[in-house]
Amino acid sequence: MFITTLKVSSFKRLGIGVIRGLGVIWKEDEYKFCLQTFNLNKMAIKSRLQLFKDLSVHPKNPYWAWCAKNESIKRAIFTVWEDLELPDKTWFLHEDNSTFQRRNGFKDQKETIDLAIQENYEIFGIICVAKDPYLDPRTIKEVEGDFVYKLEFIEKSDQIYVKAKKRVPTVEIMRNDQRKLSGYSGLQDLDTTSLGTDNPDRTKSMGYIIKRDNNVRKAVINRANGKCEYCGKETFVTLSGKNYLEAHHIISLAQKGTDRMDNVIALCSEHHREAHFGVNSEALEKEFIEILENKKM
Repeated sequence: MFITTLKVSSFKRLGIGVIRGLGVIWKEDEYKFCLQTFNLNKMAIKSRLQLFKDLSVHPKNPYWAWCAKNESIKRAIFTVWEDLELPDKTWFLHEDNSTFQRRNGFKDQKETIDLAIQENYEIFGIICVAKDPYLDPRTIKEVEGDFVYKLEFIEKSDQIYVKAKKRVPTVEIMRNDQRKLSGYSGLQDLDTTSLGTDNPDRTKSMGYIIKRDNNVRKAVINRANGKCEYCGKETFVTLSGKNYLEAHHIISLAQKGTDRMDNVIALCSEHHREAHFGVNSEALEKEFIEILENKKM
């Protein structure tokens, strides 16, 4: 007996079913039982709503939603059409001045896109096939249930596109979600009894801390007026009622940078992390300096 990818075909003329992947030929009644046992009838043909459920996201309305999300795990799933794929695995997703803005689903998708960008969601695309590509609005004929595309946003003025980064099997996402829910860790597969020590080594270190002027930080945050001074986007509101921003020293204090307003810029959390850890951090530093120079004018 061998195990490969689970696949189903039926031979009606012979009155038997074949389960490839189990290496077994079943009689018709046993075949139906096998389908029920392994739930293959659902695996073979899935609706978009079923995929949303499998991927742990929830549409705002199951009848007209164009997308779905789960805020607790920071995940969003968008509908992309097979026939509207652009070069380089890219799809047009949204335009603020679109003729579709009065339709159900437009506002919900816009809110989901904004939230996904601000909160750095992982985003995926479900490939859908239209019953009639020339019909407006479209209806779904079928969806690709075996895999989804992991996406990234591409912003062009008031238009938003998504680009496929890689193809991910649906079952892989479901398996990872299940592991997280069950508290599974890869370390459980290892013998962890010998990891660590009851008496960790001690070492003495000496150093100094650079004191920052909190008044400078407050003044910079107030100057930003709730928006990232780099990308211009308004950040989320905290429990205190103020927009969340982080003060960043363009030339770090460790590199003899000044602790004054012309060396400190207010950033959203995403661009603050990129300024410290991104591959384009040096280019960002130059842009930050130019932004603050222009504020002096």
